[in-house]
Amino acid sequence: MIKEIKYKNYKVKIRKMGLKQAQLENAYGLYIPNKSSIYIQNNLNPKNYIAVLLHELAHFVLDKTEKKPNSEESFAVMVEEFAKIFLQNPKLINFIKQCTKQNETG
Repeated sequence: MIKEIKYKNYKVKIRKMGLKQAQLENAYGLYIPNKSSIYIQNNLNPKNYIAVLLHELAHFVLDKTEKKPNSEESFAVMVEEFAKIFLQNPKLINFIKQCTKQNETG
């Protein structure tokens, strides 16, 4: 499991969220800015886990980015910011590959 992701000079911790908490929040994942943490429901299959992780990372990037996407052009900026995350976190790419492979064989 990935425990931390870097973006620019920021770090966000990846934490597990129990089923009861997920049901209470009505969410599979949460980004909590003041705790610099992303919480993800702990019993998701690998494909859903990655989808939730990337969704919550988008919230993290938006929180830390001055220019917010409101058009195709600014959305391209968001994509570039995700590229920076992947470059700073090679273990994240391996983790995504591993989860994708598990989903294909499972």
